[in-house]
Amino acid sequence: MNSTISAFVMGLFLLFSGLPEATAERVNFSFSALSGVQSPLWVAKEVGFFQKHDIDARLVYIPGGSVGVQAMLSGELQMGISSPGAVIRSNLAGSDFVYVGVSSNKLDFVLVTAKNITDLKQMRGKRVGVGRFGGAPDYTIRIILEKLGLIPDKDIFLLQTLGGQPTRLAILQSGAMEGIAISPPLTLRAKQLGFNLLLDFSEVMLHFFTNGFITTRRYVRDKPAVVENAIKALTDATRYIFSNEDGTIKIVGRYMKITDEAFLRSYYREALLGQINKTLYPDIKAVEFVLEQERKFDPAAAKVRPEDFVDTRFLY
Repeated sequence: MNSTISAFVMGLFLLFSGLPEATAERVNFSFSALSGVQSPLWVAKEVGFFQKHDIDARLVYIPGGSVGVQAMLSGELQMGISSPGAVIRSNLAGSDFVYVGVSSNKLDFVLVTAKNITDLKQMRGKRVGVGRFGGAPDYTIRIILEKLGLIPDKDIFLLQTLGGQPTRLAILQSGAMEGIAISPPLTLRAKQLGFNLLLDFSEVMLHFFTNGFITTRRYVRDKPAVVENAIKALTDATRYIFSNEDGTIKIVGRYMKITDEAFLRSYYREALLGQINKTLYPDIKAVEFVLEQERKFDPAAAKVRPEDFVDTRFLY
C-alpha cells in the first residue's frame, strides 16, 4: 500500500511544483479537495508567500484526507490538509499528527440530490456518493444521518467514489446515484444544473472544522522554524484572500479549472469569505466533538484531550 501511495504522490508533485529556491526548505504539502477552503495553500504558493518565508513548497493533490494521512505516514509528505476524523483516528492508533492551523472552522458539505428528490424522506433506499471511505464527507454524513434518526448503509446507502468532487457531480448528472456530498463552489454549479441542495451539514453539526493544516509532532520538534515559516506564509495568504478578490478568484479558478469569472466572483462573495478562518486558530469544541464520536467505539479516545491534537504556538 505504501509503495503505491509513494509512487502516486511523487508522480503528482510535478503538477504543482515550481523551481526550487537555492536556500529554501523543501516541504511536500498535500491538499485533499478542489474546494475553496483549501485556497490559502494555493495562494501561498502562487503569490509567493512560501518563497518569501524561505519555503520551497511542492503541492500535491491527493483526494480524500484519509489518503493524505497515509501518504504522510509513508514519509512522502511533511505537511498536508486533512479533516479531523482521519487524523484523530490515526493518532488513536499510535500516530503523532498535530494540527498547527485550521483554514475553516465551518463544515461546508451539502447533500445534493437528484431533481425529483426534495425531502430527506425520499432518500430512503437511495445511494449517496461520499468520496473515499474515512474522508470528511463520509465521516460527517454518517454522524448527521444518525442525528436525524437514519441508519447509514441501511436507510441510505453510502458509496465510495474515486476521484474528487467534480467526479461526484458527474456521477449525479449520469443518474448513477441519487445524491452526493460536495462543497462550494460545486454546490453552486449543482444548483445551476437544477439539482437540489437538500441538507447543509453545518446546520446539524455546529462544531466541526473541515480542513486543517497537519504535520507530525516529530517534524515540529525537528524543524520548528520550517513549520513556523509555513504558518507565516499561510497566514499571509489568508489575509490576501480577504483583501484581494481579483487575485484570489484567478488562483481559485486555475486550481479548480473554472473559467466563468462571474461565477467565481459570486462564489467568492457569497460563500468563500464566510468559510475561511481569518486567524487559523482551531475550534477546540470541534475536536472534542470528534472525540465524543470516537469514544463510542474506541476506549483509547477516553484517555486523550482535544488539546493533544493541536499546537497553536506558531499562530499570531
